Amino acid sequence: MLPPEALGGVWVANQGAACTTASILAGLGALGARDLPDLAAATMALGAREPYGAPALLDYVGLPGRRAPLDVRVEALASASGIRVRSRSGLVARGGALRPAPGEALIANLAWGQERPGVVGTWGWHALRPATYQTGGHSVLLVAVEGREWLVLDSNHEGLQRWPRPGYAVTATRIRRVD
Repeated sequence: MLPPEALGGVWVANQGAACTTASILAGLGALGARDLPDLAAATMALGAREPYGAPALLDYVGLPGRRAPLDVRVEALASASGIRVRSRSGLVARGGALRPAPGEALIANLAWGQERPGVVGTWGWHALRPATYQTGGHSVLLVAVEGREWLVLDSNHEGLQRWPRPGYAVTATRIRRVD
């Protein structure tokens, strides 16, 4: 869980399919990173095929004995921005509850959640339509869990958002500062 005072000025607006990168940049900023690249450059550094794109779906998970490619890239991006971090990405067990640990930036990669205040959905993703796997879903920086509510920094909506119910995460990326 990140302290609320660490969130001032770290919000990054989403463009294109860059919600994961925007959330990672916000998380790194909250952990103290400075001089982070702009969103277009950061998407490329995190493995997108084009500026404002998303990392590949399999970049979020590692093979047995290997780290997730996204984690290696997050750590390199953080190092270039003046901090050392340890990143750990992976699948979220079905029905598993996400909760950020103290001092941790937790990026939830969602298949379902609050698209905007009062509206829940899938951002175009559909489990039975493989063509939507790269175009739907959304990532947010999960700041805190209060009862059943989520407090998130959502790159699609400036400022902290209070979600009355949790989203359904497929993968999660946990980033901790290493000093």
